[in-house]
Amino acid sequence: MIFTQKQLFLGSTHIALRAESLYVCKRNPQGVATLETEVPYEEILPVKAGEHRYVPTNQLLLTGLLLVFIGYGPWRAWLATGEAGLSLAVWWLVAGVNALSLWLRFEQQWFTFRLQTAHLALTLAGRPWQRRQFRALVTELERRTKTYLRTEYGQVNPLGFIEPQLRRVAWLHELNVLSAREAQALSTRLTGRRSTAPLQGMGQELEPPYLN
Repeated sequence: MIFTQKQLFLGSTHIALRAESLYVCKRNPQGVATLETEVPYEEILPVKAGEHRYVPTNQLLLTGLLLVFIGYGPWRAWLATGEAGLSLAVWWLVAGVNALSLWLRFEQQWFTFRLQTAHLALTLAGRPWQRRQFRALVTELERRTKTYLRTEYGQVNPLGFIEPQLRRVAWLHELNVLSAREAQALSTRLTGRRSTAPLQGMGQELEPPYLN
């Protein structure tokens, strides 16, 4: 799965889900890579994503009122004489600069997507038409990561070293790759015990019984 986004004056961001890793590349407007990294799925979880919105309504209202105040005279003169003077051209220039500024702030500050993993944090433009694609990216990233970890690390061998495998099972359970029941079943298969907690009997600690 691939997610690509281009931003005016900022460059582009390319995100790709590969077989064993998450690939991220950020390029400046000249096409030079400023960030290029490949994070293995072992270092992805937990995945956090959010959409942040902040629209300065008061500031927008003030800007609109100022444009109306500045343009009142030029527009009135143009309607009265039918001739567009220099003042009207200046008003259009000011209005165009403000429109461009509003668009840039809309993309870079007011609406943003944020994707955070265990070792990586990305901020993207929160374009409404890319919202569905961004959510699909986050869902697929988490799904692929858990599937990969389950396939590569979710198997145990009772004939091998027990302690490293128990730590691995606990790690997978902590990342929500394995449920509590699955983690318990794998631990029981490794140790032969349903629980490693000590039992109390006649004031002494007893070893938990082994299961056949």
